[in-house]
Amino acid sequence: MKLCLVGSKCGKTSIVQRWIRPHIPIQDENTIAIDMKTLSLSLDDFVSTVQIWDCSGDDSYMNLLDRYIFNSNGIVVCFDLCKERSWETAKYWIKRASDLSPDAPIFVLGNKVDLESKRRVKDTDVKRYMDKTNRGFFCECSAFTGENCKEILYMIVRETRRRIKVYKPI
Repeated sequence: MKLCLVGSKCGKTSIVQRWIRPHIPIQDENTIAIDMKTLSLSLDDFVSTVQIWDCSGDDSYMNLLDRYIFNSNGIVVCFDLCKERSWETAKYWIKRASDLSPDAPIFVLGNKVDLESKRRVKDTDVKRYMDKTNRGFFCECSAFTGENCKEILYMIVRETRRRIKVYKPI
């Protein structure tokens, strides 16, 4: 299963690190172009091999990213809950992902839920937008503390697996 993470400077790599190595401290690093990790996940008596494509948020790679989003099994659009501009960029990616992979589920993931005092994007605004577009799922997490990261990964894998039916019993 191919999952593609997009968004602009919002902690995507830190979220992927939480998914791959949940007990190792997060390292702050920028992704150059694309970084791919593979995870084998045993969930609900099935094993899913998940390719996680972490796409750079740098504007210079925007056109390159279309190739990776196209035909993805699931798309995770990440944004920083503390930056309104990050949410505006996420809306662009939701539309772009819908155009490039119309059958893939879209998961909108607000990061930095642990920084409530700095929060600038209301969950009600995101939910209203998601209801209007009728195009995906919305969740919040903290890559820093790990809050909701594992649960969100499980939800993403279950929903994507349900739609593509490429899993093997254990």
